[in-house]
Amino acid sequence: MPKHRPRKKTARSKKYYEPVFVGAVRDLTSDGLGVIGHPDGRTFFVSGVFPGEEVEILPSGRRGKAFVGELKRVVTVHPERRVPPCSLHGISENDCGGCPWMFMTYEAQVAAKMRRVHQALSDLVTPHTQVDKLVLAPTELGYRNRAQFKTDGARLGYVAAGTHNLVDVAACPVLSEGAARHLTALRRQLPNPAWRVGRGRAADWRTLAIDDAVTEPALGRRLGFRQGNTAQNAHMQQWLAETIEAVPADASVLELFAGNGNFTRVLTQHFTHVVAVEGDTDAAARLQGELGSAVTVESFDLFSPEKLAVLTQTYAATQVLLMDPPRSGVPVREPLVEGLRDVHSLVYISCNLATWRRDCRDFMAAGFELTRVTPLDMFPHTPHIEILSVLVRG
Repeated sequence: MPKHRPRKKTARSKKYYEPVFVGAVRDLTSDGLGVIGHPDGRTFFVSGVFPGEEVEILPSGRRGKAFVGELKRVVTVHPERRVPPCSLHGISENDCGGCPWMFMTYEAQVAAKMRRVHQALSDLVTPHTQVDKLVLAPTELGYRNRAQFKTDGARLGYVAAGTHNLVDVAACPVLSEGAARHLTALRRQLPNPAWRVGRGRAADWRTLAIDDAVTEPALGRRLGFRQGNTAQNAHMQQWLAETIEAVPADASVLELFAGNGNFTRVLTQHFTHVVAVEGDTDAAARLQGELGSAVTVESFDLFSPEKLAVLTQTYAATQVLLMDPPRSGVPVREPLVEGLRDVHSLVYISCNLATWRRDCRDFMAAGFELTRVTPLDMFPHTPHIEILSVLVRG
């Protein structure tokens, strides 16, 4: 087979190009890209495709050791592919790109997410592990309570996936009613010279963050963290309340990555001894001020092994541990295993299936058993999966 010679790089493009090829979509990556094999054995990652489809692909670049391609044509169409309920959905530089799976029915999205969950659980489950069905979102549209728009003073919208192109968004069907009202009000202010990028700034736009529970948008800064789907967050809180119901109220509880107290409030309604730990000192102070004597709030750098070792020594008698870390997972696990030997119940809530699996393997190697897993669909039309789980020390 002749070698494919890359086109010489020019000022306009640094990509290389090869002839198109036809391949079957055999799997999906954690970020929702289709995995397609080239006839010569290489693996390509492509957006806008789904397992079960045969597609025509134009090779267009590299992604580490793998290759990326552009969808040119769907040869064999998945029976659940549909017309997306948003005119800005697509994979070009003029499309929003924020809901990569919107071209598939919600039922197909759910099935794909459960396949990923079962793949992750393949060597973690035991006969004692309860694996629940995916908790479906009550609605696949109108659910998102917050968003981060980009603006250059003339346009307001989202940046197309994999590009620096700002796509002007007049309406977004996944926004909640309150968030949609924010978008409408902001668009009435266009053009707005105050939103323009100042001289010397590297970015081509500024951020406008909105939240349907916050009156004013935030220009050039982030709003405090909040789960993006109000209905599904309420389900997570209810799941936690039911999970801890049988645990004695006088058990000592340690919560890591407490944030704004989303789960702390649930813990304090049941337990009498709750310690909530949050690295952000301002967030920790607000949480202490809001909950008062119902909780002891500590501000610790949970990414520091030394600080975490001090924390575990201080609260070595902890019996129940709850963690809701960022996407990177639990950064330092050894001090938790070695320093909190009295922990009998570990509640682990995660927004990243891959890092959750990695961390669970470490905790199970230290004597914990995975007893329950509840996957939850926080963001329809995306590959995102929220995992609610319980591990018990054997």
